[in-house]
Amino acid sequence: MSKAVATTHWVWTDKAEKANPQRSKAGQRVWEHYAKEAPGGWLTDGLIIDNSEYIADGQADLFDYIEG
Repeated sequence: MSKAVATTHWVWTDKAEKANPQRSKAGQRVWEHYAKEAPGGWLTDGLIIDNSEYIADGQADLFDYIEG
Protein backbone atom coordinates (compact mmCIF):
# COMPACT_ATOMS: atom_id res chain seq x y z
CA MET A 1 0.00 0.00 0.00
CA SER A 2 1.39 3.40 -0.96
CA LYS A 3 1.77 6.11 1.66
CA ALA A 4 1.24 9.84 1.30
CA VAL A 5 3.75 11.87 3.34
CA ALA A 6 2.70 15.32 4.57
CA THR A 7 4.95 18.37 4.66
CA THR A 8 3.25 19.58 7.85
CA HIS A 9 0.40 17.21 8.75
CA TRP A 10 -2.75 15.93 7.04
CA VAL A 11 -6.16 17.49 7.63
CA TRP A 12 -9.57 16.35 6.44
CA THR A 13 -11.18 17.97 3.39
CA ASP A 14 -14.80 19.02 2.81
CA LYS A 15 -15.23 15.84 0.78
CA ALA A 16 -14.18 13.71 3.78
CA GLU A 17 -16.56 15.59 6.07
CA LYS A 18 -19.47 15.05 3.69
CA ALA A 19 -18.64 11.35 3.38
CA ASN A 20 -18.26 10.77 7.12
CA PRO A 21 -19.44 13.75 9.23
CA GLN A 22 -19.34 11.81 12.51
CA ARG A 23 -15.59 11.20 12.27
CA SER A 24 -14.14 13.80 9.88
CA LYS A 25 -14.34 17.59 10.16
CA ALA A 26 -12.89 19.66 7.32
CA GLY A 27 -9.67 21.40 8.37
CA GLN A 28 -9.10 19.25 11.44
CA ARG A 29 -6.06 17.05 11.79
CA VAL A 30 -6.57 13.43 10.75
CA TRP A 31 -6.20 10.67 13.33
CA GLU A 32 -2.85 11.00 15.10
CA HIS A 33 -1.36 7.76 13.75
CA TYR A 34 -1.94 9.07 10.19
CA ALA A 35 -0.90 12.70 10.83
CA LYS A 36 2.38 12.51 8.82
CA GLU A 37 1.89 9.34 6.74
CA ALA A 38 -1.55 8.38 5.53
CA PRO A 39 -2.81 5.86 2.97
CA GLY A 40 -2.10 7.20 -0.53
CA GLY A 41 -5.68 6.49 -1.58
CA TRP A 42 -6.97 9.12 0.84
CA LEU A 43 -4.95 11.79 -0.98
CA THR A 44 -5.88 10.45 -4.42
CA ASP A 45 -9.57 10.39 -3.44
CA GLY A 46 -9.41 13.97 -2.12
CA LEU A 47 -10.15 13.06 1.50
CA ILE A 48 -7.01 14.69 2.95
CA ILE A 49 -4.84 17.69 2.19
CA ASP A 50 -1.62 19.01 3.68
CA ASN A 51 -2.39 21.58 6.37
CA SER A 52 -0.14 24.10 4.62
CA GLU A 53 -2.43 23.94 1.55
CA TYR A 54 -5.79 23.95 3.34
CA ILE A 55 -7.87 27.12 3.01
CA ALA A 56 -11.04 27.24 5.07
CA ASP A 57 -14.22 28.75 3.65
CA GLY A 58 -14.16 32.50 4.19
CA GLN A 59 -10.42 32.54 4.81
CA ALA A 60 -8.45 34.88 2.58
CA ASP A 61 -5.01 34.13 1.26
CA LEU A 62 -2.31 36.49 0.00
CA PHE A 63 -3.41 36.19 -3.63
CA ASP A 64 -6.82 37.67 -2.73
CA TYR A 65 -5.03 40.98 -2.04
CA ILE A 66 -2.55 41.08 -4.91
CA GLU A 67 -3.78 43.11 -7.87
CA GLY A 68 -2.78 41.80 -11.26
